[in-house]
Amino acid sequence: MPVLRLCFGESVLKEVPIDMDDPVSIGRSPKGDIFIDNPAVSFQHARVICYNGVYYVEDLGSLNGTFLNGARVTQAPLTQGDVITVGKHTVRFSLDAPTVKPEAPAQPQVEGEAPKLTGTMVLDTKVRRDLQDAFEKGQTAAVTTRARMGKLTVLKGKTTEKEYLLTTSTSMIGKSDACTVRLKGWFAPKIAGIFTKHAEIYHLSPATKKITVNGAPLTAKVELHEGDLIAVDKVLFQFNLVKW
Repeated sequence: MPVLRLCFGESVLKEVPIDMDDPVSIGRSPKGDIFIDNPAVSFQHARVICYNGVYYVEDLGSLNGTFLNGARVTQAPLTQGDVITVGKHTVRFSLDAPTVKPEAPAQPQVEGEAPKLTGTMVLDTKVRRDLQDAFEKGQTAAVTTRARMGKLTVLKGKTTEKEYLLTTSTSMIGKSDACTVRLKGWFAPKIAGIFTKHAEIYHLSPATKKITVNGAPLTAKVELHEGDLIAVDKVLFQFNLVKW
């Protein structure tokens, strides 16, 4: 069973196994699964959830953001060894079984940090500055170097929009609220596939058997090309690169 390890520095503070049917909440709420008593962390900060056998981290509108391997994300799939940063703590994703008995010791108190605040304190530490600088530099580089952006045009079927721009490094397609490309219909899969973007190169990975590219069932990650036709159940999209 996969496990999340809450860490502060090199110390493992807690291990939480992940059940495929129950999301794991992360935040400053004492009722959460992973409780972080730090004013830089929102009460409902983030969660880890499983869709069709794939685990994802989702930010829940936190003030200071959720970072995956140093990059700020709203939602992204998890793989072995990924590191989620929440405030000054890290949550490490592992496919290994827990190795220590879960416990919830008090979190280290940082000098100058005000305890027991009701609101979320804006994180103003070297950690956040470094993370935010890296994020902003990455965003600036993306803006200055990118020339074209992936776009999905709906040719037939029920969706929430007629066109979708794939502007983030990771975008999901399905009827789940976490998806960028939202499908409609009782039988539409919650998560059908995952788009990943690197510069102007897009890939699509399957999360269900109900997805095809140019009429062929999608069974593994593929690179997308201009004019490719992507079908999910009864919905048909065309992929194009457009100037942005």
